[in-house]
Amino acid sequence: MRIIFSFFIYFLVATSAQAASDFRPALIYESENANGDNGFIDSMKRGANKAKEELGINYEEFRMQENQNRTEFMTKVASNGVTHIIAVGFQNVVPVLTIAEKFPDVKFTVIDGIAPPLFNNVQSINFKDHEGAFLVGMIAGYVSQSNKVGFIGGMDVPLISNFAMGFYQGARYAHPGIEIVRDVVGNTASAWSNPERAKTLAKKQYNNGISVIFAAAGGSSIGVLEAAEEMGKYAIGVDTNQNGIYPGTVLTSMVKRVDKVVYDTLVNSYSGQWKPGIKYLGIRENALDYAVDVNNKDVITKQIIDKVEDAKDRIVRGLITVDVYSPY
Repeated sequence: MRIIFSFFIYFLVATSAQAASDFRPALIYESENANGDNGFIDSMKRGANKAKEELGINYEEFRMQENQNRTEFMTKVASNGVTHIIAVGFQNVVPVLTIAEKFPDVKFTVIDGIAPPLFNNVQSINFKDHEGAFLVGMIAGYVSQSNKVGFIGGMDVPLISNFAMGFYQGARYAHPGIEIVRDVVGNTASAWSNPERAKTLAKKQYNNGISVIFAAAGGSSIGVLEAAEEMGKYAIGVDTNQNGIYPGTVLTSMVKRVDKVVYDTLVNSYSGQWKPGIKYLGIRENALDYAVDVNNKDVITKQIIDKVEDAKDRIVRGLITVDVYSPY
């Protein structure tokens, strides 16, 4: 298998040398911090760097400030001669759909946001978040010292409700009858970058007897981890492996393989295999997982890991169905 893959990489490099000069992919992300976010942005860059190292694919980065108009910003990037724009987050769906027809030669990929298949130059790649949340919910249920677990989301939107539903179902799978206490950071885009508000909400939950909180609030999630560290409780990270931020405090992290998706997207676009439409990736596709490493190995027992691994296998085989949130 490795030989076939190596030949595939060699084939791409050998046959695409001429096209490389005409291929100008761009990553768009929103961040006030140029150094990264311990989350999606860092994961995007890892995937893009892997494509650069293995195939020589150069990419450009465009960092958007929090208060900038997304549509105007994306229009400016598309007008800059790029051939492919990759953006992470559901907040990019409307801007992409607004300008896609104006730039038919630019391919647009939105990761973690559902873009209706209206244009043949728009692709959206989504995660089955409920499946990953189920796994960390199981861990929370097994470790919880009370009959309650906590959940703090960024906004009250379907994406976050899907996280909460999977988390709750997983916790109840491990601990029947357990309850979930749920809060959201806010109702505007700033909710994803307000760790202080998330920290306040987390402390309130911990003070009310909750010992484990799953944070699904983008950049705000760090506030939950900080509260757990200060109060001697557990928090569960999101998006990337955040176990190392507060070793022993971060019980585990729900990992969304944005790096893999970005890498695959760049390779497919570079080789002419990119296709428009909506794609969903879950545990079966190795796009979601929970993190166990040297930073949390002492707080998750082998018995718990064995039970979670069994549940993973059952999900892949269709023996466990994780419910999907529906607003209707």
